Amino acid sequence: MKTKIDIVNKVSKGKEIFASFLDQIKDYYPHREAESLTNLVLSELLNFSMADRILDKTLEISDRQRETLRQVARRLQAQEPVQYILGYTTFRSRKFRVNGDVLIPRPETEELIELIVRENQTSGLKVLDIGTGSGCIAVSLALELSAAHVQATDVSEAAIALANENARHFQASVQFRRHDILEEVLNHKEFDLIVSNPPYVLEREKKTMTKNVLEFEPPQALFVPDEDPLLFYREIIKKSTLALKKGGRIYFEINEAMGQEIHSLLRANQFEKVAVIKDIHGKNRFASGCYTVS
Repeated sequence: MKTKIDIVNKVSKGKEIFASFLDQIKDYYPHREAESLTNLVLSELLNFSMADRILDKTLEISDRQRETLRQVARRLQAQEPVQYILGYTTFRSRKFRVNGDVLIPRPETEELIELIVRENQTSGLKVLDIGTGSGCIAVSLALELSAAHVQATDVSEAAIALANENARHFQASVQFRRHDILEEVLNHKEFDLIVSNPPYVLEREKKTMTKNVLEFEPPQALFVPDEDPLLFYREIIKKSTLALKKGGRIYFEINEAMGQEIHSLLRANQFEKVAVIKDIHGKNRFASGCYTVS
């Protein structure tokens, strides 16, 4: 069946273009989200602004642009995340490349960066990001901490390749390498800061999650077994006791239901000044501690 997007003329008015694309996706998303997606796609693909729509500006649309709009509409109908479709997401006001090999960075992780930068003003810190994905944490810390020496690891070669691209794009000095934290050790007493946003979604939580996450984002970066929800935290904390310098700090993003368990795990491994910190929505989202053992 022919859709409205197919009958947008090569020379079209702003309101018509907006209405035509919105019509393709409005049955698949809540109304406000559909409008937001339409604004984002038209801005990215046609350099079409909200002002263009309000003023009903006339635009000339090439055949190639029209075909691209059709393809994007079909992918949005399939619930594919718009960030993967466009190939980027905005994180800390920077456009990071993303694809299906990495998780899409969430706003909560931006709060983690804010916390780390606020609490660590010393210049020249040695930092390790475990499970770097797109590299958004490592690159942001390299750019926002003073003269930091940042390393980052991931079990996925594809993620490392993409993270390297992002670091080069932002001219951020980060050393990336493949590393499996469940199987391999970390360098002895090397780091001032270790940060990780590891997999923490329980398998049983899948039933509450949306299609755009379950079918498109990499499951190995999301899920942990129901019977061992602290798998990654336990391994990272244990290995961090050998890798952190005396007085070094560890920071995690966490499952909101696991705050007390992670607090106890840090204390059991001789971390001091342990804190579980809420995000802007009032949920337990971050944990930190200081390792004071020589």
